[in-house]
Amino acid sequence: MKTYSEIYHVQESDLDFLGHVNNKSYLDWMEKVAWAHAQSVGISHDMQKSLNRILAVYEHHMHYLGSCYADDEIKLTTWVGEQLGCCRRERFYEFIRLKDNKTVFKAESVYVCISLDTHRAKKIPDEFMLAYI
Repeated sequence: MKTYSEIYHVQESDLDFLGHVNNKSYLDWMEKVAWAHAQSVGISHDMQKSLNRILAVYEHHMHYLGSCYADDEIKLTTWVGEQLGCCRRERFYEFIRLKDNKTVFKAESVYVCISLDTHRAKKIPDEFMLAYI
């Protein structure tokens, strides 16, 4: 599977009282880059509505490996992993601070495919997997 990356400039609003990026900001960045990746391969809200499917978070495993500060440039990278059974799929993340090329964050997520109307688990549509190949 291909990776997707974008550069993010750390904002003051990302910081906690200690002056470094708050842990919850990394979660926001995960969502931001995952959705940008999906859109880049043609998965849109309209497609999700027409298929009556969406991928929702099942679990996250996050590893904080370094601190980031205001004005740091971070390369946010994500890629899709394996399909797990009929309804779940892996996604991976790696965030690198560009000034010293340090990996500051890694994460693995599992998403579950659900129907939009019942919120029950459903088979992942081929359109959601083939788009990333």
